[in-house]
Order: sequence, then C-alpha cells, then structure tokens
Amino acid sequence: MNGQHMRKPVYLFLLSLLLFCQLAPASPVSAEDAVRKTTDEVLRWLNLDRDELKRDPEYLKILVQELIIPHFDFAVMSKLVLGDYWQKLGERERTCFSKDFRNMLVERYARILLSYNNQSITYEPAKPIGEKGYVSVRQTITRDGAKPLPIEYSMYQDEKGWKAADLIIDGISLIKSYHNTFSDEIHILGIDEFIRSFPDCIPLEDPEMTSHVIAPGSLTLACL
Repeated sequence: MNGQHMRKPVYLFLLSLLLFCQLAPASPVSAEDAVRKTTDEVLRWLNLDRDELKRDPEYLKILVQELIIPHFDFAVMSKLVLGDYWQKLGERERTCFSKDFRNMLVERYARILLSYNNQSITYEPAKPIGEKGYVSVRQTITRDGAKPLPIEYSMYQDEKGWKAADLIIDGISLIKSYHNTFSDEIHILGIDEFIRSFPDCIPLEDPEMTSHVIAPGSLTLACL
C-alpha cells in the first residue's frame, strides 16, 4: 500500500480524534450522546485556547496526551493492527510497540489539530456490531466544497465510559489500513527488525542502534 493511499485515512483519523475526547462517565449516557457531547465540548475548548495552542506546540501535545489518549483503547488497536504477528511478540515488545504506535498517531494529530474548522455535524443512533458488546456510532461532517465526510466509531463501554477501538472514515477502517501497511513492512524487514524500528523498542543492551533506527512507518507513511 503506497503512502498516497494511506494519507487520506490516517489524516482523517487524526482529525476525528478531535471529535471524540473527554468522554465523561459521571452519568450513564449512550454512545451517540457521548460522541455528541464530546464534540461540542472539544470545539468549545479549541475556540478558547486556539491562540495559546498556536504559540506553544508543547502545550498542544500535552493536551492531546491528557484528553485524547484515555478514550481510545490503543492496547486493543495495537493488537488488531498487528494481527497474527502480535502473538510473536514478548511482553516488552508489545508494550513498547503499543506506546510508539500511540505516540505516532498523537504526533501527527498535533500537527493538524489547529487546521480544523468548525463544521456542521449530524449523528445517527448507535447500532450493535458483532457479539462482544460493540456498537457503531456514525457521525457525518458537512464540508464546504466537498462531499460530506462520514466517520463511524466502533466503541465499547467499560467502567470508565465509552472507548473507541477503530474508526471507519469515509468507508476506510483505520485498523485495516494500518494492518496492511505494517504487514508490508514486516514482509520486507521481518518482525524483529520492524519492532526495533520503533524508538521505545530498541534493545536496552544495544544503545548504538539509535543511529540505525528506521522511522516507524517510514516505508509507506513518510509523507503524512
């Protein structure tokens, strides 16, 4: 899968993170209400802090870490995105990959966060998917000069509230897109070298490898 094909789903995924943070578990809410209320609050937060966010990129990253990370299940996403290769990893490799996969998305999200402009958004009621308690919430963003953008959140509820484990953006699944990309890279590099291409996965006993690390996703995602 080439970088041009991956640019659209990954960019839209990062953009959609803006519309899905701060899911408050204070009172029982439906998945649809959670996404709707979150969208309203985040857009209000952006309007209040936009100038500060433009002045201080580190402030932006901190806010992303605090507000976005808790509400996406990156552990599940990491397992799904690697597929069968996940079983070949030890505990340390799983932990470092999950951390760096999360950081990769957060870094790219921070770059495009301030480019988001408020747009008309509509919602559809949540629909059950599968047999494991997941639901899908469809959100459609109206865009000037372009066709409406549908975003479907695959979500489940735990004791802390609703979490997302995948996004289907304009018909393209984030998990499937990254799975295909990473599978191509693993086919070229091998699973061990692929994992070592993530900074936190460099073997502790071989610090000199830092000079040889391949940027995660660089074979197909360098243009993002």
